[in-house]
Amino acid sequence: MALLQEDVRPRHVWERALIEQLIEGRDGMICTVVLRSPEGNKITRLIQLVFPLEVDQSGEDVEERLSS
Repeated sequence: MALLQEDVRPRHVWERALIEQLIEGRDGMICTVVLRSPEGNKITRLIQLVFPLEVDQSGEDVEERLSS
């Protein structure tokens, strides 16, 4: 999961998307990512405009764990 940077909106309302593919440049470094939005649209963005989110790998919903 990642946040997509939008210059006109504050960070707390940036769109979330699922990272599907990392694309390397000629120098072998990751430069572009392909993401899937909640609506199912595929989006291609420069890596500098994508901010990864930490996801709990245990399968629990983080909100459920915090409210316990």
